[in-house]
Amino acid sequence: MRAFLLVAVLAPLAACSAKLGGELTINGEKVGMSSCRNGVVYGYRGVELTAKNGVRVRIAASQTGEANVVMMAKGAATGTELGRCGSFTVSDQNSTINNVKNVEGKAELDCSADGVSLKGSVSFENCH
Repeated sequence: MRAFLLVAVLAPLAACSAKLGGELTINGEKVGMSSCRNGVVYGYRGVELTAKNGVRVRIAASQTGEANVVMMAKGAATGTELGRCGSFTVSDQNSTINNVKNVEGKAELDCSADGVSLKGSVSFENCH
């Protein structure tokens, strides 16, 4: 009975954990992603990805399906606008956590601006 209860409690939590795939290269350095948030939390349609080194990459959906990208250094309140530089899809999922709908999608990026280069592809799901 205890095992069933434990599975019943932990299964929904596992189903809602973020799933991240792909790899980005920032200024020639490969970075893995560690977490994600729905961009609606910050006022835009898209996703914010956080790299294991603390760098945040905000990807906003444009009306043309292009990715509008901002990169933020670890702990920075403002970022570097890299502009439209790749393709991006984002869609709502059925689950909601803390009144924020989970999103999933993918991005193919090749960005360069203000001395910053960002390239690669990422996929994400269960980002709230």
